[in-house]
This record gives sequence, structure tokens and C-alpha cells, in this order.
Amino acid sequence: MATYVLVHGSFQGGWIWQPVANRLRAAGHQVYAPSLDGCGERKGQMRPGITTETQADEVAQLLFYEDHPGAGFAARA
Repeated sequence: MATYVLVHGSFQGGWIWQPVANRLRAAGHQVYAPSLDGCGERKGQMRPGITTETQADEVAQLLFYEDHPGAGFAARA
């Protein structure tokens, strides 16, 4: 089993990965497809100061969250 973090592009949300995430989960993998701040279903949280750096921090928090089962694994773009 592997862990996947799927990150959406501009003007999208984690929902864009639903078909892929479903197939990966069906194969026994753990999948995270978050909607980043100000995007997708979180577009109502749009505010000044959201940058690619703050969104990268969101992904890093997901990857390295202390209680997260995949905490500490590395990601490559």
C-alpha cells in the first residue's frame, strides 16, 4: 500500500481528483486530495495573502502532521 497526495491546479479543488482517488483507494492505497485555501469548495475563504507559498505550506502540514499516518514522508513534484 502507498500513500498519495493529489494536488489540484488553479481554480479547481480536491474534487477534481475523485475518479483517480477512487481507483487508488480501490487498489488499497491511502489517498489525500485536499482543496487548498481559496480554491474549490474553499473559495469562500478567499482573502488577501493566499499565495503559492501559503498553499505549499498547507500541503506540507498535511504531509508532516505529527499524528498523520504518513507523517514524515517526502514528496516530489
